[in-house]
Amino acid sequence: MWPVIVLLTGPVLAGLLSLVIHRARVLHVVNFATMLALAVAETALTRQVLAEGSVTTLGGFVYVDALSDFILVIITAIGLSCSLYMWSYMDDRVARGVIAPKRLGHFFFLFHMFLLAMVAATVANSLGVQWVALEGTTLATTFLIAFFRRRESLEAGWKYLILCSVGIALALFGVVLTYYSSVRVLGDASSALNMTALIGVANQLDPNVLKLAFIFMLVGYGTKVGLVPMHTWLPDAYSEAPAPIAAMLAGVLETVAVYTVLRSKALVDQALPPEFTGNLLLTFGLLSFIVASLFILIQHNYKRLFAYSSIEHMGLAMIGFGVGGMIGTFGGLFHLLNHAVAKALAFFVAGNIHRRFDTLEIDGVRGLARAQPITAVAILVAGCALVGLPPFSPFVSELLVVSAVAAQDFSSDTMHVGRFVTMTISDEMRSLGIVALFLFFAVVLFGGFMFRVGAMVWGTPPAGVARGESWTAGHVPLMIMIVALLGLGFVLPEPIQTLLTRAVNVIVVR
Repeated sequence: MWPVIVLLTGPVLAGLLSLVIHRARVLHVVNFATMLALAVAETALTRQVLAEGSVTTLGGFVYVDALSDFILVIITAIGLSCSLYMWSYMDDRVARGVIAPKRLGHFFFLFHMFLLAMVAATVANSLGVQWVALEGTTLATTFLIAFFRRRESLEAGWKYLILCSVGIALALFGVVLTYYSSVRVLGDASSALNMTALIGVANQLDPNVLKLAFIFMLVGYGTKVGLVPMHTWLPDAYSEAPAPIAAMLAGVLETVAVYTVLRSKALVDQALPPEFTGNLLLTFGLLSFIVASLFILIQHNYKRLFAYSSIEHMGLAMIGFGVGGMIGTFGGLFHLLNHAVAKALAFFVAGNIHRRFDTLEIDGVRGLARAQPITAVAILVAGCALVGLPPFSPFVSELLVVSAVAAQDFSSDTMHVGRFVTMTISDEMRSLGIVALFLFFAVVLFGGFMFRVGAMVWGTPPAGVARGESWTAGHVPLMIMIVALLGLGFVLPEPIQTLLTRAVNVIVVR
């Protein structure tokens, strides 16, 4: 029980302390200590989940199984890395007069409220509380996106607030429809939205109502994920948000939003054939992958470049979940982890580049290898990882997703080779068509993305840009991300593999 209490109360205490502490060093210590405590608590919670299967506590308010615990791993790992990076990044912003010193406490307060909302959305047993928590992320991140108070950042914040509020309102209608269907079966209004209660009666719920509920929740929460065509807020928000917040938005908030969709999918698939949710996810995923790949070709802002990369990778994960089966779902979940790590690295790099070159325009950044050699190596690693090149871990998860599409393994209950699925000619043509589309636009993506990255790395730095980069504490999170991307590309630690396999079993209906 204590790990859950730490996960929920830690951000609250840190946020309140941030409002009364005025020394930057103390604020950073409180922030990092809180994230370290959350990481320790999550490690203990993972051990408990692996030992017991699931944890239900605080009077049934909290429910953590392998799927939600896997998302918590991503939240705490990326959050801890961002806390490390914030130390140098925010101090630099204060030193340059970009933000007033007294506003630093406000920043950390909003950051911890953002963190609390994501943790609450992940551990909440009730779909209603989950919706409230995800709406809470909108309120906190709106102010974080507009934190620099530039005209462009204020515009991006308003755009994010309006579009995500519309999306979350649609998701609420889906939650209400789920409640309408479940209360007629359960007869208990107080538990009609509890996942622990819904799991047992899912096959008795009205399938027609659940169809509508899932569509509304997919569109609503899909706005938060950044799926096409609900993605229009995302490039503006990511380009204007402070670098560590952009890393949290891309690596963590999108993942939590995907988690809410998967919870709904796991429920609906027990009342309807999995092809219903699968086809919807596959359609939105493929559309997002294609559109983002094309828009990457015309980007001139490197943070917007990374933003469209997020749309593409969320589309890829959705393709995996849409195809389903053990391999597709495992690949989709693994890709969420890989994308979170790679995108955190990318936005850390973006923060370093912006501080040195004082521009977000790709054409204004040249000779990065001479001006910032450590950052240059990091952006090359991030670029190679984000386009799916070996030996980095996104290559493995992308390969799993493509393999699942090629096999159209909708019903396999094993990850071992040797069991073949009988396909009709139409199924085979469909899978080949999707694979062909994926490979074509993957090549487009590779060319466009690496051309932009290469243009920044090579050449001669502009006049007035200092050359050379000394090793500082701000480079530690970059190295951690690089090691993680390489390590996960070769070996998946046994606890993570077990957790992923059990999370797949939560989603896949047998």
